[in-house]
Amino acid sequence: MERIRQIKKIWISVAAACLLVPAIVLGSLHPTEGKGTANRMAITLSQTYQNPFVLDQEWEDYGVGDPYLLRYDGRYYLYCSTKDGRVGVKAWSSDDLVNWRYEGLVTEDPVSTGAYAPEVVYWNGLFYMYTSPAGKGHYVLQSDKPAGPFVKKTDNLGLTIDGSVFIDDDGKWYFTHAKFGGIMASPMADPFTIGPDKPLNASLGHWTEGSMIIKRNGRYFITYTGNHVFSAGYRVNYGVNRESPIGTYAIPENNPILLSTAKDFNGLGHSATVMGPDLDSYYIVYHNLIGRSAEGPPVRRLNLDRLVFNGDKMSVLGPTHGAPQEAPRLPDFRDVPGTAPSEDKWERLVQAGGSEALLTRMDVGSRYTGEYNFRFEDRKEDAATSSLEAIFAYGDSGNYRAARVDEEKNELTLIDYTSGRETVAAKKTLPEDTDLTKLHTIRIESDGTGTKLFWDGLLQLEQASMAAKPGRMGYRWPQGAKPDLHYTAFSNEAGGSSDQKALKPLPGSMEALHGVQEGHPSVRSGLTPDGSDAVVLSSKGDGLSFPVNVRQEGPYLVSVNVSKASKGSTLVLEANGREKEIKLDPSLFADDADWTKIPLGEVELKKGTQWLSLRRGKGDISLRYVEAGLTVPVPEQSVIKPSAVGLVNRFGGDSGWADYTVSFDLTRKEATTDEIGVLLRTSNESEFKDQVKEAYMGYSLVFQDGKAVLSRVSYENVAEKASAPLAFASGQTRRITVKLRGTTIAVYADGSGEPLLRWTDPNAFLLGRVGLRGVSTAWIVSPLTVTGNQK
Repeated sequence: MERIRQIKKIWISVAAACLLVPAIVLGSLHPTEGKGTANRMAITLSQTYQNPFVLDQEWEDYGVGDPYLLRYDGRYYLYCSTKDGRVGVKAWSSDDLVNWRYEGLVTEDPVSTGAYAPEVVYWNGLFYMYTSPAGKGHYVLQSDKPAGPFVKKTDNLGLTIDGSVFIDDDGKWYFTHAKFGGIMASPMADPFTIGPDKPLNASLGHWTEGSMIIKRNGRYFITYTGNHVFSAGYRVNYGVNRESPIGTYAIPENNPILLSTAKDFNGLGHSATVMGPDLDSYYIVYHNLIGRSAEGPPVRRLNLDRLVFNGDKMSVLGPTHGAPQEAPRLPDFRDVPGTAPSEDKWERLVQAGGSEALLTRMDVGSRYTGEYNFRFEDRKEDAATSSLEAIFAYGDSGNYRAARVDEEKNELTLIDYTSGRETVAAKKTLPEDTDLTKLHTIRIESDGTGTKLFWDGLLQLEQASMAAKPGRMGYRWPQGAKPDLHYTAFSNEAGGSSDQKALKPLPGSMEALHGVQEGHPSVRSGLTPDGSDAVVLSSKGDGLSFPVNVRQEGPYLVSVNVSKASKGSTLVLEANGREKEIKLDPSLFADDADWTKIPLGEVELKKGTQWLSLRRGKGDISLRYVEAGLTVPVPEQSVIKPSAVGLVNRFGGDSGWADYTVSFDLTRKEATTDEIGVLLRTSNESEFKDQVKEAYMGYSLVFQDGKAVLSRVSYENVAEKASAPLAFASGQTRRITVKLRGTTIAVYADGSGEPLLRWTDPNAFLLGRVGLRGVSTAWIVSPLTVTGNQK
């Protein structure tokens, strides 16, 4: 460990701020590869940003709401909703997702008055905008440029609001839109024709909107938002499906992935997902609520956070606000060759047979993603057809790989050249209407598992036998042809490898898979219930180190989700140069669960970038994820009168409280069917008329006539977990005591030494405050006495 401490150093530098968005430059941590050597940290400088953004020329007294990002030819285009009564759709562009340039109104068509949630899709030379002006059905507008002008192409297609288009790898189009109770989905015959819709199981229990589907590593991920734009509890969920974009989605337990009800940062939602500049990472954009404009509509701001993936599981590194975050990394190489490629970046060659080649002077490594944007020149009908090869893994003129586009055959071919001999690895016919005089994109992902070939973002060819080989990348074409070469880039990342290197914000959660490995831990698939991979620490010296970015200095409760086979093993937790060995207490594990979140205890963390490390002590440990939450000491004893924020639930105390005991007197004045309850370890509470009733995360202990019921609540997901008989005579008062210790909640009545009910939550809420649920004249609940630091 001493060697590892010596290499965990951070160099800080300062760079000039950009003109539109202030930027800071901090040391960010990028680990090197390879088991046993992964903790030799290389430190690079990266630009940072801070949520929320304020952009030039935002809609006055409205801001940026319902953001959508289009990536085209290496550049990002941001579109947002139009303020009610205003005409036009505003857009901005960026090369890095941080610094934005105002592009003006991309349409001023009268139909764009109050255009809600515009989304733009590029296909075969044309840009299609889908929007629902003033929420009164959808229209499709069209342009030949991402910054417009867009013109109306259809009449009103109906289907409420928030339309979103997904194009699958087979070229089929799908349309999703909002509806009370869940997202609806339709097949599309063409960009202008939407078929009958059907409900998806993507619902937030009330009005649900802002859907979007992406496909990554063979999985469909849908994100969706609810319940009301003015609710502090407006939030984003996701689902995953391996079979179909309009099938039944699994809804993982780490939902919601975006939620904050803090006074200075709430109402997070209507997100969009986009690939990052490094061609490997993914980012989610969304808005937060500022308030209500003078005219009535909401005022919102733009936010950006990193997405990470682990098998079927998708997570947000955030939501973040009020502190600098690591900006999206740029590719290792990027350029637009144009007609006069820069000699310091490119080498032009004439090869045997008269073909021409343009090669990067920089090599890719043993794992990479490359992108090629190009189009064929416009030619007369009687002109000769042409072809183009997107080259990668170039060693010399006889040894390289290529994706060949053949205009005559309308075909895409994956080729391996060895010692001058051409071997066709795979081929695919392009869509019949493909127009190669329009801009198209080839993306190559290559690593130890093989090579994937994408055409316009759609996976077309996959070859497991073509494991990555280093070399240069570039283009090759027949002599005399004049391909128009656009944005070209590569990164030495593929298949989500950059997720491990991302700086993890705390408070937050971190996948074990994304920790930097020390020793020789193993990654296991098929162990977890949510389809994520776990990391097994089974040998001496096995461990994981996480580069973290701490928002606020203070004590953090660290917990780990581990398998039941890990009972009794020990983990060594290191932070701020201090270590402590912690036993995974068998009494904290849920008896009926294969995996349980176990609290390890508190550690002091400083504000800013640092390391948080775990290593095996004794026994074997299977890890899914690590969490760290900022804690606040529980008073030795205090009396809480939950404040009334509405007629349903009232709350008091602090959301940073961990273990505590709650005591109160409960009196039933008369026979009743009414319920009354006490809320425990609650967070992210929201009160708004148009949302689900139980708008918080935590536990509800409800008293009915003759029964006590303990439920776990996460907004629309309310599940009864334990119950017990508890009779009340009219006018009877009973003393209730609830002890919260780690993963276990125990309820006692009238001073009994035996619990009335007891439950261990395998996915426990470990921090939160207290409250009261419901209002009834038939019940009286005394002020809650909260006691901390008691064993």
